[in-house]
Amino acid sequence: MTNRLSRRSVLKIGSGVGLLSLTATSIPALMSVSSARAEPNPDILTVREVGGMPTYNGVSPGPSFLMDPGGTLDVELVNDLPALNDDCTQNMNNFHGLNTTNLHTHGLHVSPTTDASGEVDADNVFVSVVPKDQFVPCSDVCGESVAATFRTHKTKYRFEIGENHPSGTFWYHAHKHGSAARQVGAGLAGPLIVRDKLGVMPDYIAQAPEKTLMIMNRGLVLAEPGGGGQTAPTLTMRPGEVQRWRIINAQAAGNAFAYIATNITDLEVYQIAFDGITLEKRISVELSDNREPWLNPAALAPGNRMDLIVRVPRDAREKIIPLGITTGLTDLLSFGSNTNNASLYIRISGDPVDAVWSGDDALPGPGPALPGFDDAELPKRVIDFTPRFSIDGDKYDASISQKMALGTSEEWTITNSTGGVHAFHIHVNPFFITHINGVELPEGSPLRRWQDTIGLPYQQNGRPGSITYKTRFETFKGKFVIHCHVLRHEDLGMMQTVEVA
Repeated sequence: MTNRLSRRSVLKIGSGVGLLSLTATSIPALMSVSSARAEPNPDILTVREVGGMPTYNGVSPGPSFLMDPGGTLDVELVNDLPALNDDCTQNMNNFHGLNTTNLHTHGLHVSPTTDASGEVDADNVFVSVVPKDQFVPCSDVCGESVAATFRTHKTKYRFEIGENHPSGTFWYHAHKHGSAARQVGAGLAGPLIVRDKLGVMPDYIAQAPEKTLMIMNRGLVLAEPGGGGQTAPTLTMRPGEVQRWRIINAQAAGNAFAYIATNITDLEVYQIAFDGITLEKRISVELSDNREPWLNPAALAPGNRMDLIVRVPRDAREKIIPLGITTGLTDLLSFGSNTNNASLYIRISGDPVDAVWSGDDALPGPGPALPGFDDAELPKRVIDFTPRFSIDGDKYDASISQKMALGTSEEWTITNSTGGVHAFHIHVNPFFITHINGVELPEGSPLRRWQDTIGLPYQQNGRPGSITYKTRFETFKGKFVIHCHVLRHEDLGMMQTVEVA
């Protein structure tokens, strides 16, 4: 405990940015999403500048996409940004192709290559869509063939999920290497919700109105389902009301780890899902918990999502509750302190309501798509996040760094041999956390769960931090990536290509 608090003091005073606070440009964005929304998903996402910043269909965050298990999402991505002619580069690990874009569905278990027909792009982050007048004179960019992977002006994407795909909160964003940090930081991100199957969730969750909070660089927005929305909102809840909040940490500016904190007791907050995967039981959120993000079940690394059920006691009096949703930044430790706080205000007002509730904390869990692991020994793999934005000592070079066989399970340990905090993310296949810093998590620990992104503990006293997980490589062959979800780090080389064959 003493070492941890000492480390935090160093981070707040002398590091790049404090671990427990929110920079002025790192404020959560709020958005309402109805699980029963009638209007269809948009067919087209057009990336165009508004006020000098890239947007989806002229707004940020982008429109919400809703899917059902077993469903298909078809969308055409159109790049109407100005031509920059900056794709060709001698160093793939720098900022380039700043107006070249693509589309990634973060957290979905979908094909990393094409749809089932083999003719339409799926979640292929090696695809690049250039503005219609942009000229690409080189034959390859970032190790990928321009002829094979570059699309001019537009391309169609098809994302197909299985009948047993977990329902929950996911998101989409730009993922072109060299421009991901700039584009996501500017707001090229939006919610993607896989709806619950009827009758699976308890009634108090199924009947709860929904809000989706997006932590973005651009500010606090109560957004419309079609995208964009009102800035600096206050949420209103009646005594006895229950709401479902979907929180997405879409921050791209630095190592932003989000926390929820308040000293007001007139609000019951329970976690029901993490990274789009429903928990086995709801967990009461300790609103004063400010432990490091890998030790705090309700902390969000960049890319993480969390679903909450929020309940106001029926006898609560009219008041406004400041609910602190704060992020802390820890990047390179040589930076000076830069800390601010922001609050989401909850107005308790109106006549009491008798919303459906249950004293039973049991939840359906991840479902048949993600069965548990037995004690059988699994093949092991160790991957090290190393200094100067590298993995295993090397910057991204487009070669296949890890190769796995379809249908196999493995145990991976991800180590962090740097003094900064990074966020590990893998595409396509989620993982089940078993150890943090070499210590096995006990059965029933709220940290022993499925995720697709996790903050990596930093190196202390020369000993790397680490997380260990188990995972399965199922359904899809093809190459995809692992990377730091502090997207500036990814653009500068903290990424590897992996392949399931």
